[in-house]
Amino acid sequence: MGKYASWSDFEKNVPVAYKEAATPEAYRTGMNGIAPSGMKVKEGRVTHYRDGVEGKGDLVVSGYKRAMFE
Repeated sequence: MGKYASWSDFEKNVPVAYKEAATPEAYRTGMNGIAPSGMKVKEGRVTHYRDGVEGKGDLVVSGYKRAMFE
């Protein structure tokens, strides 16, 4: 949270940043980067990741709020 000046700034910008960064392609790249030599992530895992993060930016903010402040 260090780069945000206030809670309202955090609450407004995190869902946008999350939507832009939590993409199936970013997941694929990250997982393939740590995969053992000669292996790659299963496409089904990439699809499942996409389905699991779509529209969840606001949930990330509410989870952070619950964990840190309530």
